[in-house]
Amino acid sequence: MKVSEGNVIVTGASRGIGLATAEAILARGGRVVAVARDRAKLEALRVQHPDRVRVLVADLRELGQVEMLVQEAADAFGGIDGLVNNAGVLHYEEVGGISVEALRSMLDVNLAAPLFWMQAIQPHLKGKGGAIVNVSSTASIRAVQGLAAYSASKAALNALTRSFARALAPDQIRVNAVLPAVIETDMVKAPRTAPGEGPLAEDEAERRVEEHFATLREQHLLGRLGTAEDVAEAVLSLLDHPWQTGSLLLLDGGLTLST
Repeated sequence: MKVSEGNVIVTGASRGIGLATAEAILARGGRVVAVARDRAKLEALRVQHPDRVRVLVADLRELGQVEMLVQEAADAFGGIDGLVNNAGVLHYEEVGGISVEALRSMLDVNLAAPLFWMQAIQPHLKGKGGAIVNVSSTASIRAVQGLAAYSASKAALNALTRSFARALAPDQIRVNAVLPAVIETDMVKAPRTAPGEGPLAEDEAERRVEEHFATLREQHLLGRLGTAEDVAEAVLSLLDHPWQTGSLLLLDGGLTLST
């Protein structure tokens, strides 16, 4: 059995890449333990697949709850075969204006949470050919204005991925990461404002978002941004490949070739 056809935990499963990944697993006949803060959105997914979705409402910054949550996930379907650490936080802050609060939030969710989820799931995957996929970013390997702290958190996640791949290989647990470029999700559709700038009028917000997206599309050699479904397909390939571990899979539409 492939991992994506078994029981998989997906964090950040209420929207974007996490939701697309959960839906892709379900389409293959797998079962999903969907983890996020938004109960209503998680329940909407469960209602569509009542026998194959279990919901865990959790704030991933609460690191002390991770072992309990992993045990609940394992109990939900009688075992766990895989983990997708997808939940992430992004704050645009220029150098000179990076706040302690934003940095802590990104380090907690983008780095510390994956570490403790991987650590807690090890006993449940040991010896069964399980797999872990971390969702990183091309920002981890290229400089992006306004994303210094975010890039650092994702670069650290890359290092964590490779370290865990080495440590868990004797247990036959594979650990990989996917590094998407810009994906059309809610996270990147928020309009950017200058420091001290107030809320934008609706038409101005829409104009800025479209202008920003047009620039981003030009930077990707394939002429478009990625979709959540593009990333989900790559995540499932990493979950299922029986001889791939420690990989940082670039998924960027040619972005890193053009800049």
